[in-house]
Amino acid sequence: MGRYTILGNPAKHSKSPALFAAAYKNCHGLSYDVNEPENAKQCVEILKNGYDGGNITAPFKEEIFGMADEVSQTAAIIEAVNTVTVSDRKIKADNCDHYGVSKSFEEFGVSLNNKSCLLLGIGGAGKAAAYAVSNAGGKLVIVNRTESKAKYFASKLNCETATPNDLEFLLKTADIIVNTLYGNIDIVDIKWLNPCQVILDASYIGSMLLEKAKNVGCTTVDGRYWLYYQALYCFKLFTGIEPDKTAMRNVLNI
Repeated sequence: MGRYTILGNPAKHSKSPALFAAAYKNCHGLSYDVNEPENAKQCVEILKNGYDGGNITAPFKEEIFGMADEVSQTAAIIEAVNTVTVSDRKIKADNCDHYGVSKSFEEFGVSLNNKSCLLLGIGGAGKAAAYAVSNAGGKLVIVNRTESKAKYFASKLNCETATPNDLEFLLKTADIIVNTLYGNIDIVDIKWLNPCQVILDASYIGSMLLEKAKNVGCTTVDGRYWLYYQALYCFKLFTGIEPDKTAMRNVLNI
């Protein structure tokens, strides 16, 4: 029925293969592999030579966007890809990460409309998060180490940017914080957080920010929910089959 894969470097730690296996436990003819190509060009070669689709993870989400034969309307806005389908050796790029963000907040009963929202990082995951928050009516400010990259993407969504020097004020005043930085990056002082805040983190293996937020008493939403909801979207896109949601949640313990 189809052969699929995740491509990233590293990718062996990914829970996507286990999620896929759980989603389609009783379906024959479906497979899901792990590939760790050295670069985006290898990603494309691997996909075109034996796969019906795949998930793209770091560090290739933005590069694959520019190499696809066809791009969905959403991926064109986000300019990053986490899902591709392959037909006649042609790659169609899509993005399901934004869905993972929106549904994660929805599960926790969090409305983004008119809320002060701070986004840390504007890489592939950050772009999808910015798109989701902006679409939901959040008052978004993007902070990124490379300010020009933040300004470019903010101009597409009509939102604001700030520099890392502004973090203390922004963190103290934000209703919602979305973190897409690597989990070991420590740029947030615990004193800048308060219990009324909601923190969504892209990492599903934990981060320094999430630990601080839990200690303060913030509402914390880790990346397992983001992963789960984007997987629901893309697995159905791959197969046309409704996946086993309960089995997938059990894999992630959510």
